[in-house]
Amino acid sequence: MASSEGIVARAMRAMQLYLRNSTKVKMARQEVFDLINFDSPESLSKCLMRSDQELGGYSTANLDWDEKEKCAHFHGNLSLDLPPSRPEITRSGYAMFRTKDRPRNYKNDDLYWNLTDLTHIAMRVKGDRRKYFVNLQSKTALPTEIHQHRLFLYDPGNWEVAVIPLNLFLLTHWGRVEHHQVIDKARVKTVGIGLLDRRYGPFSLKIGWIKAISDDEALRYLQERRERYEIWKQNNPQAAAEEQKLIEKREFEKKTREETMDL
Repeated sequence: MASSEGIVARAMRAMQLYLRNSTKVKMARQEVFDLINFDSPESLSKCLMRSDQELGGYSTANLDWDEKEKCAHFHGNLSLDLPPSRPEITRSGYAMFRTKDRPRNYKNDDLYWNLTDLTHIAMRVKGDRRKYFVNLQSKTALPTEIHQHRLFLYDPGNWEVAVIPLNLFLLTHWGRVEHHQVIDKARVKTVGIGLLDRRYGPFSLKIGWIKAISDDEALRYLQERRERYEIWKQNNPQAAAEEQKLIEKREFEKKTREETMDL
């Protein structure tokens, strides 16, 4: 019969092994975090819509469930017409949706997504040739400030996964770029998509999901996307040149910011 001392020793070793394995699991790096998954009609209730109609404008914007493709459908008609009864309004024409604010905790504090371990935003989308922007709201000095990045679609009319590095999002205030402030990944509040291309007419964008992902996950999606991108560049040289200029501009702003921080 085993001694009580031997039983205790084995139990201690088993507990130590369990704790080591548990720590490894807890410290495993997060690869994917779902921000919004449009997998049912009920998922639409997690979002809210906004357009220039709030200011008396004439754009229409809808976020509906597409029963055939089992996804969200952001669509409507953009109008740049100014409201005649609001002379102080000098610019109109926007439509957007975003996730709703999360309920506050028992201390009445805001709740945030912690994306510290993640590096990119990815989304499964099917769109037209309009110019959409991805919007991220985080803890900033002003509640009207958001981080934005252009949503480039390389295969309009077909499903694709768009991937955007988090460190390339620019801080904006009412559509104007502010100083380049890196997004606080530990305190992200909402995510959404908007249309601000200053063009009259209908728009249509279908969304399956939006996630925050790691470098490894981003690489996997980018490898799948690269072939489509090469075909898109050949068929759209002017748009490809515009994208390259925007990338170079953002890289320059990022480098300038880093040099300023070193002073």
